[in-house]
Amino acid sequence: MNFLSYVILGGLSYAAGWAIRNQVLDKQLESDTPYTLKHPAILGYLGGFFIIMLIISWMIGRYMLGHIQLDLMFIIINSIVATFVFSFGLKPEKSLI
Repeated sequence: MNFLSYVILGGLSYAAGWAIRNQVLDKQLESDTPYTLKHPAILGYLGGFFIIMLIISWMIGRYMLGHIQLDLMFIIINSIVATFVFSFGLKPEKSLI
């Protein structure tokens, strides 16, 4: 994959996190329970996105890049980085710590 492909993948990951934050989490916000990285809802979304990215990364490697064998390093690293970028879109503007 070239640099532009990674930029597009990162942008889509960030946009997915931003959309979930605006469409789902902001509507369910409970005033006494702020969303932090340790909140069960945030952990659930991060875990779900990581699993989805494992499948998408496998498909990118297999069908776009032509990797015949299962390229675990590409799949795992690509999924971790995309999930990390997704977390920036998912977190609110306030501090999550």
